[in-house]
Amino acid sequence: MSGSDITPCIDVSFKKIFGTEENKDLLISLINSIVLPEDRIDNIVLLNPYNLQDFEGEKTTILDIKARGESELHKNKMIEIEIQVVNEYNYEKRALHYWSKSYSDQIKEDEDFDILLKTIGIHFLNFNLKKNPGDYHNVFRIKESSRWG
Repeated sequence: MSGSDITPCIDVSFKKIFGTEENKDLLISLINSIVLPEDRIDNIVLLNPYNLQDFEGEKTTILDIKARGESELHKNKMIEIEIQVVNEYNYEKRALHYWSKSYSDQIKEDEDFDILLKTIGIHFLNFNLKKNPGDYHNVFRIKESSRWG
């Protein structure tokens, strides 16, 4: 790789390629190539990637890209995207923390819960999160289960 090559595996390059107004079409294409058909979007609004503390002592997080996806056919949704090159371990907990903060930050004290949008986290990892290295595309969901155990 020469000094002039840009790799999207570095936060700054990734944000420049996908996280700017002039490249929103690339971001929309990337998202739509990953999500289920019912989660595809037509437009995107880039948002402040900082998930600030609500209380002293809480952890502030900074996403690579945070956006609201808009669609004429489907409901709008929140989308967060992270790229992680180094395995800092416990990444699944980190990803869940990012997702939960993006989800809960959508609502203020005097608002109704029905305004909450589906929140999708997309994480590009340069390491194996799961034990089976053949599982290069994993989908995790928070869902109700009728079984204990």
